[in-house]
Amino acid sequence: MELKPLKRSDKLVVLNLSGAASLVNFPYVTLKGMTKLQTLDLSNTKIQKPPIFGGIQQLTHISLRDCHCVERLPSIESLTSLQVLDISGAKSFAEFQNPSFETNAGLKIINLSGTKVESLPSNIGNPHHLYLKGCFMLKELTYMKALRDLEALHLSGASSLVKIEDMFFDDLKKLRILDLSETNIKKLPSLLNLCKLRQLLLSHCSSLEKLPQLNNLKKLEVLDLSGCSALTVIQDTSFDQIDSLPSLSHLSNLHRLLLNKCINLKELPPLGSLTKLEELNLSSVKCFGESGADFLEHMGHLQILDLSETLLKKLPSMSKLKDLKQLFLRGCQLLESVQDLEALTKLEVLDLSGTALTHLPPLNNFTNLRQLVLRDCANLEEFLHLEMCDPSGAIIKVLPYGISELTCLEQLDLPNMMKNQGADEKKISCLEEEPNQYQWHISSLPDMLTDSNRPFISVSSSKIFQHLEKNSTGFKQFHFSVCPVDQQDKKGGIHCYRDELIFRGIFSQARCFSRMIDQERSLEICGFHHFPKGTERAKYLFLFDNAFVKELYDLAANTIKLMKGCWIERSKNMEVVFHAEEEDDDVELGKDLEVLWLSNLLNFESIYSENLQHETFQNLKYMYLDCCPKISSVFSSSQKLENLEVLEIKFCDKLEALFDDKSAQCKLPKLHTLHLWELPKLKSIGCVMPSLHTLKVGECSILVNVLSSHQLPKDLKILEMKSCDKLETLIENSSTSADFKWPNLHRLHLLRLPELKSIGGGLPSRQDRFIRECPKLPPSLQLPISEN
Repeated sequence: MELKPLKRSDKLVVLNLSGAASLVNFPYVTLKGMTKLQTLDLSNTKIQKPPIFGGIQQLTHISLRDCHCVERLPSIESLTSLQVLDISGAKSFAEFQNPSFETNAGLKIINLSGTKVESLPSNIGNPHHLYLKGCFMLKELTYMKALRDLEALHLSGASSLVKIEDMFFDDLKKLRILDLSETNIKKLPSLLNLCKLRQLLLSHCSSLEKLPQLNNLKKLEVLDLSGCSALTVIQDTSFDQIDSLPSLSHLSNLHRLLLNKCINLKELPPLGSLTKLEELNLSSVKCFGESGADFLEHMGHLQILDLSETLLKKLPSMSKLKDLKQLFLRGCQLLESVQDLEALTKLEVLDLSGTALTHLPPLNNFTNLRQLVLRDCANLEEFLHLEMCDPSGAIIKVLPYGISELTCLEQLDLPNMMKNQGADEKKISCLEEEPNQYQWHISSLPDMLTDSNRPFISVSSSKIFQHLEKNSTGFKQFHFSVCPVDQQDKKGGIHCYRDELIFRGIFSQARCFSRMIDQERSLEICGFHHFPKGTERAKYLFLFDNAFVKELYDLAANTIKLMKGCWIERSKNMEVVFHAEEEDDDVELGKDLEVLWLSNLLNFESIYSENLQHETFQNLKYMYLDCCPKISSVFSSSQKLENLEVLEIKFCDKLEALFDDKSAQCKLPKLHTLHLWELPKLKSIGCVMPSLHTLKVGECSILVNVLSSHQLPKDLKILEMKSCDKLETLIENSSTSADFKWPNLHRLHLLRLPELKSIGGGLPSRQDRFIRECPKLPPSLQLPISEN
């Protein structure tokens, strides 16, 4: 891409070229003539040499964000009004032409995140916000008096940072945010002068061994030490060495205290004075004293409390924590009761998984509860004698503890019923082989995934299908999603495919699948290396990111026999749909298959093997082929495709024809919709489609013609052709094309067809017609007509 200089630029105020990803050369060597320029944005371009800025007195903003080719910045010494300098993401940037910003007194924001800078300029001006996130070459910070007005210093992810000079923070009395997360700093200098500090972020500083005194940080609101696994010792003026944190008693304004995964702490400081805390995370901390968690009695403003994976045996009364919205006690194996839990009626998330609790209060008043996790709560009394073998309600009508009345629940994990019922040794052994086998995890996903009549259930084990067999009438309409147990998050939440499901839900609703499976059973299998057992009962099967799928015969025979629809996506080992062997004759492969969707299969080469029965696709109605770069043809000329109605093929780089035998005259008698898009090797379609009413073809650069003259589609209603460089005529025989009429055509869109000479003999008088850049068509057709 090339940009020519503007004829008049002396009045230009904003020059924004951001996102011009192909722009290599800036059209001006210098900006000296742009005397009124205030903003220059060259972000996300390939520019290597920014212009010489000259003496532009009004320039306030410069952005070279994500300019990966920029290595050096011209001098900004003359830019006395500059306020913002953003070079973040310019991963090759390493130096300034003039390392002194002394004359840039108005410079408020400097963002060098993600660059290769090894040190800061000798005089960095007087910034208020300094961003150095991910500056992996930065190893040391030295004292700079010029930073006296700094309010925020962000260094998270500067992984090579190991040292900060002792005097560095002495003059930073205005600093409000100090972020050193994910650095390798071992020791911090004194922070006593940071009297206005509100956030001290040190998460995942895994090398940090010593923490300075924090007594003067009386305005501190957030202290994040999560993941500081080496933090054990602090040098104090009063003590030689103690294995603890400094006193936090003076941090009366602290709102968030995060100490999760500080696994080497041997003593907690007194926390009772932190009465304004809204979030406290002590997950995996083992150093609770004899008083346990009595400090909670003074924290009436707490909204989030995480004590997971601790050794707590008891908790104080929860009656004063009435504002609590999230309570995590996951993995507290010694905890047998939670006193006054019924007072926490504002709770939205309650995770008691892996505790030794024997009872729960009635939960029917917890009207805000969205997540209730009771996984591995083996001692809950009301579950001990409860037979829980069918979530459909055929055996169990009402869940205990008022759970059935929690109408806002989005996620419910129930205890392992087999263990509760005293399972025999054989069953316990089976549970150890496949964790969570008889334990229900039910999640409600957003409405966009399904309509209100078809709830979405995410189960953590394929064993649920054994129970469905016992009560097949209970589930006539559902969509099950099965993923490996190890893919679920540690808090028992909805598994890692949630975001993808949301996207896919929107996508599938526009397709025939959503209409067809409303009254059927459908199953989604995600992320398995081996085919999960017991999943044979679904009629519509979705296979995503499964390494075991090389062909559909890798599924159980009963699965293939029942299957009416199959969607396969991102299965990197898949090469063929059906590969029938002689010993497989008893399996009627795909006989009832109506829908087949194949997407993002990088090694996929063929739909079928040579010895496949001709009847395999006799009931196929809908076929979608998307992003399969190795396939050269779709069907065999011997295949009987008498019921195919919709065929859509996109982004298949090597596809040359729909049928392998190009000389045979194949027929698709019921095909009514054909979409072909970006098929650069497609030479011909080569089939008769008498029932066609929608034809859309685009970006097929060597396609010469589309329709067969043997039996033309008289009912064609929609015809859209775009960017087919070699297309000469719609019909293979030019004489037939001249005489043929289009009696029912009501939409005709033709765009960028440089060789198209004819579309047929006659068009209806009333139609939506748009024709552009088709120079060889008769002039009478070139005018766009839009009539309803």
